[in-house]
Amino acid sequence: MAEKYPLVEQREYGRPDRRGGIWRRRVTRGDDELPRVAAHHVRVFRVGEEYVEDHGQLRADDPVVTGASSVTVVDRRIEVPVVVETRIPSAEAGDFTVRACFYCTVTDPSAVVRDGVTDVEALLLARLREVPGLTEDGSDLPVVDTAAVRARIDARLTAYHEMRPSLVSGIRARHGTIEVLTPEEMSAHVKELEQARLDRTRQRHQAEMEQQAALDRALREAELELKHEEIRNLQAMRKERNRQEEETLRTGYERGAGAERQDYELEIERRRNRFTRAEIEDDIKLIGSDPVAADYLAWRNGDISADELSKRLHAAEERWDSRKDDRLRLDRDYEMTRRGLDRDDLRWQVEREDRRQELTRSEGREETAAQRHEEARRWDLDHQDRLRQRQEKREDAKEHQRDQHELAKQQLSVRATLGKQAIDRGLFDSTMYDAGAFINSVGDVPPTPTSPQGELKGGAKGELRRAPGRTAEAPPAPADGDDADDFDPANQEGSLGN
Repeated sequence: MAEKYPLVEQREYGRPDRRGGIWRRRVTRGDDELPRVAAHHVRVFRVGEEYVEDHGQLRADDPVVTGASSVTVVDRRIEVPVVVETRIPSAEAGDFTVRACFYCTVTDPSAVVRDGVTDVEALLLARLREVPGLTEDGSDLPVVDTAAVRARIDARLTAYHEMRPSLVSGIRARHGTIEVLTPEEMSAHVKELEQARLDRTRQRHQAEMEQQAALDRALREAELELKHEEIRNLQAMRKERNRQEEETLRTGYERGAGAERQDYELEIERRRNRFTRAEIEDDIKLIGSDPVAADYLAWRNGDISADELSKRLHAAEERWDSRKDDRLRLDRDYEMTRRGLDRDDLRWQVEREDRRQELTRSEGREETAAQRHEEARRWDLDHQDRLRQRQEKREDAKEHQRDQHELAKQQLSVRATLGKQAIDRGLFDSTMYDAGAFINSVGDVPPTPTSPQGELKGGAKGELRRAPGRTAEAPPAPADGDDADDFDPANQEGSLGN
């Protein structure tokens, strides 16, 4: 007979939880809370005072499942054999053992769960002992006459069950075979059962001993492997330590040898630099700031060829002559232009005064006054045009002056290049030569000759003062608000040089 009959499994439920997503949370139970059922099983849920049968169709979120307080799985197999035993007295000292087999079938699972039918054997044994006259069927027969006792009991049980069928809550029990065992048979049977139990115990002890032996052997092998691993690690550590010590010694030796070699190379380089500085210092003392001498030095050192030296000397000479001629011509043109502008300005002042006096004398008539006013305005416009032309000429003169200054700066390019090379090579580090004086000598630009503009200005003003029969007026101020002396070429070149 099955160990769990008719109740296969029982579970008690608590309050269900809310499961699901944020927007679809609902009261449900987990899938693991529903017991699995076989084809011949049925689930019975208790919902309050009601019992609901389920053949595996209800889901975890069904109201019956969520509202149930417990669930029970009931076995609904047909004709399940259930064996019960009892003793009846015999005519001798021993007793008969009556073994009755009943075939049970669950007819109402809800009733089985409701009435709590958990031990069918106890119920059937109590039903068997209620049979009237059962204990007296063997009291007049010896122990060896088991067949007669079995026939009597079988007939009595058959008649009794026909008159009063065996009823257990929700279970139909049918009477089956009857066996009557003597004390010897019973003892043999018990002995067989005990021997089987001892065999099982011995086999279990033997399996446990084998498992323990295997475990001990595995532990010893693991300890041995750990010791081997420790030995290998120790050997590896010693080998690594030796390698590191060897590497340290090699690195120290290479570092020392490299330092000595570097000191030797630096000493050689120091001597070479000292000799080079001495040579360059002598060259500077001999050459100075002469660009021609610098070109000759570059030619001697092989930096330039003889053709390049010839070209540089010829170009330097041409640049010097052309710059000198251009400077003189520009100064002459500037002075002539300035004098012409001053004369035009004085003439305009005189003409303007004469025109104003003439217009003042004819102020009586309205039409003549308007015409004079228009002529005066036209004279003013002409004067403004002349002033603008004069300003443009002054700007041109300034531009020519800047060009002259750039030409003067290019004259010293050879000296500046030589000085830059000497400074970049660090040739002034170990000498007593004043590098600042050398740089100032390279950067100085010679001022241009001062033009006699003061005399021109004074002559123009005296001419205005000596104009006969006219009232002298002060000449109009320059358009840019500066004095006429600001256009002095000497002052311009001096500011650029500084």
